[in-house]
Amino acid sequence: MDLNIDHLTSKNYVKPIKKPLAKGERSAEGGMWGVTVIPVAGLFMELYANDRYSGAALWLTVLILIWFGCYADFRQISPSLSEEKAEKLRKLLPIPPAYIFTRDEMRKGEGYRGVVLGILMAAAIFGNGFTQGLMINKNTLPDKLKNASVTALSNFRGTSDNVIGEQLTAWFDDGYDTECSKEGSKFTIEYSGKHAEKSASVTIEVVHDGFAYKSLKAADVTIDGKKLDGDERRDALKEIFIGNDEEGSSSLTTDSEDSTESIETDETSEKDE
Repeated sequence: MDLNIDHLTSKNYVKPIKKPLAKGERSAEGGMWGVTVIPVAGLFMELYANDRYSGAALWLTVLILIWFGCYADFRQISPSLSEEKAEKLRKLLPIPPAYIFTRDEMRKGEGYRGVVLGILMAAAIFGNGFTQGLMINKNTLPDKLKNASVTALSNFRGTSDNVIGEQLTAWFDDGYDTECSKEGSKFTIEYSGKHAEKSASVTIEVVHDGFAYKSLKAADVTIDGKKLDGDERRDALKEIFIGNDEEGSSSLTTDSEDSTESIETDETSEKDE
């Protein structure tokens, strides 16, 4: 078989001139992909938004960036389009996924990038803190709290694998009842049952502003009708939420304490005599 590769080694061979990129083509491959992934960046940045105001500012910025990216792209490519196509794209600017889909169909014959943006925007709509906040209510919060780590409590400092629901189950004699009430943005969850054959209750307060948790703390412990306070309350909280945790060090504080008392549970080290 004659491969005829003389043209590759000839000194007279001239490399074909690469077709120059059309105006706006760089935006198609780079800028538009940047616009497409902005919703993912928004979900990531939610980790640093700690209240509804910063959350609202974040998602407003996300929407502005998406729209601005599409508008800037339209201004760049519209001179290379027919008047009819340019007008069609102009009308789609308020709907970024439709704009990118139609724009890519016109220029590349495929519009999958618009579909990707649509999917990511839907994920951001259903996954953002405001939408998740709508699902926080008196019926759902107690179950969410039972599966939360003890380290989520503001009374607790340190490291632990303990789970709130498991610790409550271990502390009450034969299970417990749960009652949740709400006042404004504050939820009060009361767990009641018997401990050491005496009536007992544990109250946890949760503040959620509709976007993020502002605080979560074990507020009160009542045993045999007596509401514990001071050292008794502190010791009861330790007994309930730390229990027999044998992993490293843990600590709890109460509102009445100015300092943190550490509980060292690692018994492998001893003081020198």
